[in-house]
Amino acid sequence: MNYQSIQEMFSATAERYKNHPAIEYANQTTTYAALEAKANNLANFLIASGTQKGSIVTVLIEDPVEVIAAIIGILKAGCVFVPLDPSIPEKRLEVMVSEVSPGWFLYESRFSGIAERIAVDSARLIPVEEYASFSNSERPQVEYQPDDRCYVFFTSGSTGRPKGILGRLKGIDHFIKWEIKALGLSEGVRVSHLTTPAFDAVLRDIFVPLCAGGTICIPPGRETILDIKKLIDWMDIQGINVIHCVPSLFRAIVNEDLNSDYFAELTHVLMAGEPLLPSDVGKWVEKFGARVQLVNLYGPSETTMTKFAYFVKPDDRELESIPIGKPIEGCAAVLVDAEDKVCAPGTVGEIYIRTPFRTHGYFNQPELTQQVFVPNPFSKDPNDVVYKTGDLGRVMADGNFEFLGRRDLQVKIRGTRIELSEIDKLLRAHEAVKDLAVIDREDASSNKFLCAYVVLGQPVETGEFRDYLSSRLPHEMIPSAFVLMDKLPRTISGKIDRKALPAPGQLRAELEKLFTPPRTPIETTLAEIWTEVLGIDRVGIDDNFFEMGGHSLLVFQVISRVREAFGIDLPLRALFEAPTIEQQALAVIEAQLDQENDGEMAQLIQEISMLEGSQLEDMVAP
Repeated sequence: MNYQSIQEMFSATAERYKNHPAIEYANQTTTYAALEAKANNLANFLIASGTQKGSIVTVLIEDPVEVIAAIIGILKAGCVFVPLDPSIPEKRLEVMVSEVSPGWFLYESRFSGIAERIAVDSARLIPVEEYASFSNSERPQVEYQPDDRCYVFFTSGSTGRPKGILGRLKGIDHFIKWEIKALGLSEGVRVSHLTTPAFDAVLRDIFVPLCAGGTICIPPGRETILDIKKLIDWMDIQGINVIHCVPSLFRAIVNEDLNSDYFAELTHVLMAGEPLLPSDVGKWVEKFGARVQLVNLYGPSETTMTKFAYFVKPDDRELESIPIGKPIEGCAAVLVDAEDKVCAPGTVGEIYIRTPFRTHGYFNQPELTQQVFVPNPFSKDPNDVVYKTGDLGRVMADGNFEFLGRRDLQVKIRGTRIELSEIDKLLRAHEAVKDLAVIDREDASSNKFLCAYVVLGQPVETGEFRDYLSSRLPHEMIPSAFVLMDKLPRTISGKIDRKALPAPGQLRAELEKLFTPPRTPIETTLAEIWTEVLGIDRVGIDDNFFEMGGHSLLVFQVISRVREAFGIDLPLRALFEAPTIEQQALAVIEAQLDQENDGEMAQLIQEISMLEGSQLEDMVAP
């Protein structure tokens, strides 16, 4: 049988469902016929522009419909797509582009300045308008092979630079076929699209619905994804059938005020990227019973998306941890101990994955690739290769695998894989840093966040570290808390004792810092919200949300509770720009002044009069 690539699978579906909705976004619908024509047009433009099989094409586009069309079009041309997230700092984008040296650079016009600054000299810069005006929507005549190179997705690197993972074409269609079959998906299925284009998980959001005859459903804006209440309402109204997300987002959803009437059309929630907690499963089951199937997935990007699956049962809420399941069809796995022997049942070892649907490894880094893609130690065939995941696990009595963490300093924050050493190297380059430790911690709701413990060589405000990293790293890699210390605790051997590092906020009491309690009703309400979200006993008006252990996921919980308490929508930037109770109270008052009525004005005036004169002057100054 001839090989049918993922782009050919889409074309066959598009031929069958020409007038059906392929994408719904911002009150606009793109049909299968229109998406096929758009993708073919780009493919023919690239071929006419001189691309060959395997040519590198970067994509710096924010509009999700254009991103999807670009990915399909680049695949149809037989090229390698490299999606870039415009929200990532320019310096990091520049590093990524220099790693792959693309010959073609597609971009949205509003990013022309960035494109011109980060593109390599040999790249041809192509705005969306240029290839959109090309008029050849016939299906290109390109022959595809299962092992064709097809994408580069970047992940955090231990060397201090992001490393690119080079995809294999058959790896995409392998998982997509599995999910469609395993879930019994068919025409009309509505699948949420919540992933940025910079991660390989986006391939599930795109191709599962497009190869099943379904619809990609995209929230109207990024703030909808980040505001949990808005996201829940959107998914409910849109009648979403399948959700792909990380467990921390699932946790935020189940912690909202839901009832069994929500998500009437939902059939499956598939989660990957982090451990799924039994407590979250329990909260979900209490509200929805077994009518929605939860699926726990596992698989490193190096082996292409997911390679393990576990269909969660209601009784699993009683387990200590939710299994990652068993390898899906076409994959195998084994646990290996420190002596390269197969682990006995129930004992802990490193997970090795064996599959022909793995990626090609790390882009232009053969030595690094050879370190983790190794000959199968239990086979005499030198071409029998396994991937050493670096993840620890064990096989349970029923044959399911259990994930038990990492062997190294790699962590996952809301599904994003992060090498702590990359952040460490950047911070140590700052002139004010004398000593440093970066670790991951858990908040009261079991959400992970990053914390940096810094010994200063010269005086500096911790906000400067955040600004310094913000120009170099994506937001999920920036520590939520920076804790200043006189010295770092160490073990007898001289290594940093990470277990002895204090929790953020703990040092405030130890250093006997002045605690100033809330003074006004608004400050009191905000303090109550913070103590609930952060899981702490008390909050003063000068306490910094991020230094107390807050992080981006908790920001949206605060904003949601502020909406309930005050009937206002604070902009996302409000908590980042006003990270103390005192500052945020002013932001609340300003938002209320924008929508005040006569009855509320007296209350606001009373609140303002209770503030210090300097702040009152700042508010009334022109």
